[in-house]
Amino acid sequence: MALAQPHEMNPEWRYWRRDLLPMLPKHWPLVVYQKTKDQFEVVRKILRSPRISRLVCATDAGREGELIFRYIYEAAQCEKPVSRLWISSLTPDAIRKGFGQLRPGSDYDPLADAARGRSRADWLVGMNLSRAYSLACSEELSVGRVQTPTLAMVVERELAIRSFVPEDYLEVVAGFRPTNGTKESIYQGRWFRTRPEAGADKESLQKAMRLPIDGEEANRVVERARTGNASIESIESETQRMAPPALYDLTELQRHANRLFGFSAQKTLDLAQALYERHKLISYPRTDSRHLSRDVAATLPLIVKTIEAPYREHLAAGTGEQLLGRRFVDDSKVTDHHAIIPTTTSPENATLTTDERKIYDLVCRRLLSAWHDDHIWSVTTVITAIANGDITDRYHTSGTAVQQVGWKVLEISAERKPQRGKEGGSDEQQAEEVLPPDLAKGQPQDVIEIKAVKKSTRPPKRFTEATLLTAMETAGRTLEERELWQATSRKLPGKPGLGRSINGL
Repeated sequence: MALAQPHEMNPEWRYWRRDLLPMLPKHWPLVVYQKTKDQFEVVRKILRSPRISRLVCATDAGREGELIFRYIYEAAQCEKPVSRLWISSLTPDAIRKGFGQLRPGSDYDPLADAARGRSRADWLVGMNLSRAYSLACSEELSVGRVQTPTLAMVVERELAIRSFVPEDYLEVVAGFRPTNGTKESIYQGRWFRTRPEAGADKESLQKAMRLPIDGEEANRVVERARTGNASIESIESETQRMAPPALYDLTELQRHANRLFGFSAQKTLDLAQALYERHKLISYPRTDSRHLSRDVAATLPLIVKTIEAPYREHLAAGTGEQLLGRRFVDDSKVTDHHAIIPTTTSPENATLTTDERKIYDLVCRRLLSAWHDDHIWSVTTVITAIANGDITDRYHTSGTAVQQVGWKVLEISAERKPQRGKEGGSDEQQAEEVLPPDLAKGQPQDVIEIKAVKKSTRPPKRFTEATLLTAMETAGRTLEERELWQATSRKLPGKPGLGRSINGL
């Protein structure tokens, strides 16, 4: 079931000609294609049967589910009254409650209109612009409302990579040790020109550390360090915390599996679909919600009991028993389907492939982490100053220390250490320094090593499927015009900014 092709609406539109553009249908006929015709005939006969007096629409509780029903209803030329079953989970209690609260189908006419608008917009953009660009370029091109902006992001990144000119520069790196300290007390600092403003990003700090490649200024900094007096000018520690991550929707599962295992978005979808359809081990995967409804949350104790065995030593107290807050359970943020979670089907007798088990493991870990405390760590920044006459050079050192592992205990090993990938930068990542204990403001330091290190800027990284999915969700965020950014990034709760996550890439 779909909107008719141009030539099925107007015989003239069979021909690809500029003078026939734009094609603006006055009517939008539906077509039942041959491969689904037999099934449609079965449904049509039921809808038009004299034994049927009224209908209940029980398709997905969302825009696309509404459109599917309306298309079938219209194509069958049915005029019988319709009630709407609006549920987001298939637990017996939820189904009974839904049937007890049926509403007139007309209450959802605005939702159906929104769905038709999206469908017709896809048709207008795709059919008209594909022909326009193909005629202009003398080759067959495909233009789509989602695919073309996504392709544009990929092309823009590729052009930036190809036009990138590396810039060589120097960094002065010093090794410090408290006076009378031991080998274990050594730490490194990097010279910087001016202290970045509070809240400045790492890129600003890295730029402040760069010196001209000719080496003249770097050599002067090195010489001053060898004859100057070093001491700790300041130590600042900031405690940071990260709450347990929201449950998976399909996009986040695809992104995480790509980052950890290199799975493509389609492969992750196929694996999740197998876990859902064949093995019955996870809930419906083609969801763009990261929340649960209250009735689904009521089933969590049994779900946890089913999956907890391999993770028992890492479970937080009260896992599966304590009620989860609105970060995870919120009826208002569940539309078509709730977040992806394991089911009450035991995995013990399931014959899973290695890759299926990886995806199932991710889903289990993500749910179980919801009961854990925040992951808490401290970031300590040390500024070491070297005074030489009237000139004071300053060196930056940053280190982290985990104060509370929290939910990270359930992260698989590849994720234990935060990944700080950058879109571009120097040829060496700024490694987190392991700071020695007992450093104090004003403490004298010995300079045990000082050198100028040659580095080079790097081009932006090409998109991976994980980063492209993120870019699609945040499409338009780099636009300078605020109105355009708002137009491209505005979205319904749980919906990505560009396209829908249920289809992957």
